[in-house]
Amino acid sequence: MPKTRVFADTNVILESFRTGCWTAISSHFAIETVQKCVEETLTGNPGDPRHVAVPPAELRAGLAGEHPVTRKEIAALVLAHPSCGTLDDGEKHLLAWLLANKLLPSAIVVVTTADKAALVASHGLGWLDCAVSLEDLARKAGVGRANLDALALQYREDWLSSIKTKIRMGILP
Repeated sequence: MPKTRVFADTNVILESFRTGCWTAISSHFAIETVQKCVEETLTGNPGDPRHVAVPPAELRAGLAGEHPVTRKEIAALVLAHPSCGTLDDGEKHLLAWLLANKLLPSAIVVVTTADKAALVASHGLGWLDCAVSLEDLARKAGVGRANLDALALQYREDWLSSIKTKIRMGILP
Protein backbone atom coordinates (compact mmCIF):
# COMPACT_ATOMS: atom_id res chain seq x y z
CA MET A 1 0.00 0.00 0.00
CA PRO A 2 1.46 3.39 -0.95
CA LYS A 3 2.33 5.80 1.83
CA THR A 4 0.10 8.80 2.45
CA ARG A 5 1.66 11.91 0.93
CA VAL A 6 2.16 14.62 3.55
CA PHE A 7 3.11 18.16 2.57
CA ALA A 8 4.86 19.85 5.49
CA ASP A 9 5.74 23.48 6.08
CA THR A 10 8.94 24.77 7.67
CA ASN A 11 7.64 24.98 11.22
CA VAL A 12 6.30 21.43 11.23
CA ILE A 13 9.61 20.11 9.95
CA LEU A 14 11.52 22.07 12.61
CA GLU A 15 9.18 20.85 15.38
CA SER A 16 9.50 17.25 14.22
CA PHE A 17 13.28 17.53 14.52
CA ARG A 18 13.09 19.38 17.86
CA THR A 19 10.91 16.66 19.38
CA GLY A 20 12.64 13.68 17.78
CA CYS A 21 9.66 12.71 15.58
CA TRP A 22 11.27 13.21 12.16
CA THR A 23 12.60 9.70 11.59
CA ALA A 24 9.33 8.05 12.57
CA ILE A 25 7.06 10.28 10.50
CA SER A 26 9.35 10.31 7.48
CA SER A 27 9.51 6.50 7.59
CA HIS A 28 5.76 6.08 7.94
CA PHE A 29 4.62 8.80 5.50
CA ALA A 30 5.90 10.19 2.20
CA ILE A 31 6.90 13.64 3.49
CA GLU A 32 7.16 16.29 0.78
CA THR A 33 7.74 20.00 0.81
CA VAL A 34 8.94 22.83 -1.40
CA GLN A 35 12.46 24.19 -1.82
CA LYS A 36 11.63 27.38 0.11
CA CYS A 37 10.65 25.34 3.19
CA VAL A 38 13.89 23.35 2.96
CA GLU A 39 15.85 26.61 2.70
CA GLU A 40 14.02 28.07 5.72
CA THR A 41 14.51 24.86 7.71
CA LEU A 42 18.26 24.85 7.13
CA THR A 43 18.80 28.54 7.94
CA GLY A 44 18.11 30.69 10.94
CA ASN A 45 20.04 32.32 13.73
CA PRO A 46 22.12 29.70 15.60
CA GLY A 47 22.40 32.20 18.47
CA ASP A 48 18.62 32.22 18.96
CA PRO A 49 17.73 29.95 21.91
CA ARG A 50 14.75 28.64 19.90
CA HIS A 51 16.96 27.71 16.90
CA VAL A 52 16.70 24.08 15.83
CA ALA A 53 19.79 22.78 14.05
CA VAL A 54 18.68 20.40 11.31
CA PRO A 55 21.30 18.19 9.64
CA PRO A 56 20.80 18.72 5.87
CA ALA A 57 21.54 15.09 5.01
CA GLU A 58 19.03 13.82 7.58
CA LEU A 59 16.36 16.23 6.33
CA ARG A 60 16.82 15.31 2.69
CA ALA A 61 17.03 11.57 3.46
CA GLY A 62 13.57 11.80 5.05
CA LEU A 63 11.95 13.74 2.23
CA ALA A 64 10.07 11.91 -0.50
CA GLY A 65 9.99 15.13 -2.52
CA GLU A 66 11.44 18.64 -2.55
CA HIS A 67 9.58 20.68 -5.17
CA PRO A 68 10.62 23.88 -6.93
CA VAL A 69 8.04 26.66 -7.15
CA THR A 70 7.95 29.19 -9.95
CA ARG A 71 7.06 32.87 -9.71
CA LYS A 72 4.18 32.10 -12.07
CA GLU A 73 2.76 29.54 -9.60
CA ILE A 74 3.05 32.03 -6.72
CA ALA A 75 1.40 34.76 -8.81
CA ALA A 76 -1.45 32.40 -9.79
CA LEU A 77 -2.09 31.61 -6.12
CA VAL A 78 -2.09 35.25 -5.02
CA LEU A 79 -4.22 36.41 -7.97
CA ALA A 80 -6.81 33.69 -7.34
CA HIS A 81 -6.67 34.09 -3.55
CA PRO A 82 -5.34 37.57 -2.63
CA SER A 83 -5.23 36.80 1.10
CA CYS A 84 -2.44 34.30 0.37
CA GLY A 85 -0.18 37.23 -0.51
CA THR A 86 0.42 37.90 3.19
CA LEU A 87 1.48 34.35 4.06
CA ASP A 88 5.05 33.63 5.10
CA ASP A 89 7.17 32.58 2.11
CA GLY A 90 7.32 28.88 3.00
CA GLU A 91 3.57 28.49 3.39
CA LYS A 92 2.92 30.63 0.30
CA HIS A 93 5.26 28.51 -1.82
CA LEU A 94 3.76 25.28 -0.45
CA LEU A 95 0.17 26.32 -1.21
CA ALA A 96 1.19 27.66 -4.63
CA TRP A 97 2.78 24.33 -5.55
CA LEU A 98 -0.24 22.38 -4.32
CA LEU A 99 -2.63 24.63 -6.24
CA ALA A 100 -0.57 24.40 -9.44
CA ASN A 101 -0.44 20.61 -9.21
CA LYS A 102 -4.13 20.16 -8.30
CA LEU A 103 -3.44 17.56 -5.60
CA LEU A 104 -6.06 18.74 -3.10
CA PRO A 105 -8.61 17.97 -1.88
CA SER A 106 -7.68 14.31 -1.66
CA ALA A 107 -8.12 11.42 0.73
CA ILE A 108 -4.48 10.36 0.31
CA VAL A 109 -2.75 13.74 0.36
CA VAL A 110 -2.64 15.89 3.49
CA VAL A 111 -1.02 19.15 4.55
CA THR A 112 0.40 19.92 7.95
CA THR A 113 0.95 23.44 9.21
CA ALA A 114 0.72 25.21 12.55
CA ASP A 115 0.19 28.62 10.96
CA LYS A 116 -3.29 30.12 11.48
CA ALA A 117 -3.06 32.27 8.35
CA ALA A 118 -2.13 29.23 6.25
CA LEU A 119 -5.08 27.33 7.71
CA VAL A 120 -7.43 30.21 6.86
CA ALA A 121 -5.96 30.21 3.34
CA SER A 122 -6.45 26.43 3.13
CA HIS A 123 -10.11 26.95 3.97
CA GLY A 124 -10.42 29.50 1.16
CA LEU A 125 -8.88 26.97 -1.21
CA GLY A 126 -11.30 24.25 -0.04
CA TRP A 127 -8.54 22.24 1.63
CA LEU A 128 -9.17 22.74 5.36
CA ASP A 129 -10.29 19.13 5.78
CA CYS A 130 -6.92 18.04 4.36
CA ALA A 131 -5.02 19.73 7.22
CA VAL A 132 -3.70 17.39 9.92
CA SER A 133 -1.68 17.99 13.05
CA LEU A 134 1.90 16.89 13.61
CA GLU A 135 0.63 15.11 16.72
CA ASP A 136 -1.76 13.01 14.62
CA LEU A 137 1.01 12.12 12.17
CA ALA A 138 3.44 11.28 14.96
CA ARG A 139 0.90 9.11 16.78
CA LYS A 140 0.12 7.18 13.58
CA ALA A 141 3.87 6.74 13.00
CA GLY A 142 4.26 5.13 16.43
CA VAL A 143 6.03 8.01 18.19
CA GLY A 144 6.18 7.50 21.95
CA ARG A 145 4.34 9.45 24.62
CA ALA A 146 7.42 11.41 25.76
CA ASN A 147 7.95 12.81 22.27
CA LEU A 148 4.24 13.54 21.79
CA ASP A 149 4.14 15.37 25.13
CA ALA A 150 7.08 17.53 23.99
CA LEU A 151 5.10 18.96 21.04
CA ALA A 152 4.27 22.65 21.35
CA LEU A 153 0.56 23.53 21.56
CA GLN A 154 0.12 24.57 17.92
CA TYR A 155 1.26 21.14 16.70
CA ARG A 156 -1.39 19.27 18.68
CA GLU A 157 -4.69 17.85 17.49
CA ASP A 158 -6.79 19.82 20.01
CA TRP A 159 -5.31 23.12 18.82
CA LEU A 160 -5.90 22.30 15.15
CA SER A 161 -9.46 21.17 15.82
CA SER A 162 -10.19 24.41 17.69
CA ILE A 163 -8.73 26.56 14.89
CA LYS A 164 -10.67 24.65 12.22
CA THR A 165 -13.90 25.20 14.17
CA LYS A 166 -13.20 28.94 14.54
CA ILE A 167 -12.45 29.22 10.82
CA ARG A 168 -15.65 27.39 9.84
CA MET A 169 -17.70 29.58 12.21
CA GLY A 170 -16.17 32.75 10.76
CA ILE A 171 -14.48 33.69 14.03
CA LEU A 172 -11.12 33.64 12.27
CA PRO A 173 -11.40 35.48 8.94
